[in-house]
Amino acid sequence: MQKFQKKSLLTISLLSLVTCGIYMLYWIYTTSKDVNSYMEEEYFNPSLALILSLVTCGLFTVYWFYKYGTIVFNDMSKKANLDSYGESAAVLAILLFVPFGYIYSIVALQSKLNIIYDNYNNEEE
Repeated sequence: MQKFQKKSLLTISLLSLVTCGIYMLYWIYTTSKDVNSYMEEEYFNPSLALILSLVTCGLFTVYWFYKYGTIVFNDMSKKANLDSYGESAAVLAILLFVPFGYIYSIVALQSKLNIIYDNYNNEEE
């Protein structure tokens, strides 16, 4: 079975800020791969998600955060037998319009993924 690697929230925040959002595109790519693998279903091809984010000047990113946020907070949480704690994917997508809101969106989604991955990795051991 695959082991999922947790990511440091501080590291992803700083890299996103220092690279002016370029790291966020890499993060979207790797997160898409991990979520698709965990759920054993391809919601979006990670390369296509990256290309669409670039071509649409980030507009696709709003949809991506909503789509994958819904998957993480609802479907993945259910699969991991965790509560979603009332988190909303819509909030993640809306925050992308706020200055530096994308950092909060990344941190919130990665935080939930870290909990799910930790739970999954512990079950596999």
